[in-house]
Amino acid sequence: MAALAAYAPALTITPRGYRAARITFPADSIVQAAITAATVVEHALGGPVIHLDVLTEREADERENDLPVPALVSAPEAAAILGVTQQRVRQMIAEGKLAAHRIGERAYALVRAEVEARAVAAA
Repeated sequence: MAALAAYAPALTITPRGYRAARITFPADSIVQAAITAATVVEHALGGPVIHLDVLTEREADERENDLPVPALVSAPEAAAILGVTQQRVRQMIAEGKLAAHRIGERAYALVRAEVEARAVAAA
């Protein structure tokens, strides 16, 4: 990530384990910013960019302050939606098949829409 240091990135890890960065590039157009961002990030990561959002700085600031919180479910609720046991839900989380946020030592919070989509796909 040293290659990104000149751009003062805000780095995070997504719930699915991907690296994410918010980087500001000076550019004359959104197209120039997109090309620059993709090139710099691919070089820094040593591989392809999986996802790239290019926004004006103003739009990025507005979105950062207005992030909706998705509906969440617990592991027991996810098990009921999926028609599986709670143990299977924990196993799916461990296998990376379900994204979840750990709450405390034993509890998880999962995005309801993702669990419901998984249930539909499995049906």
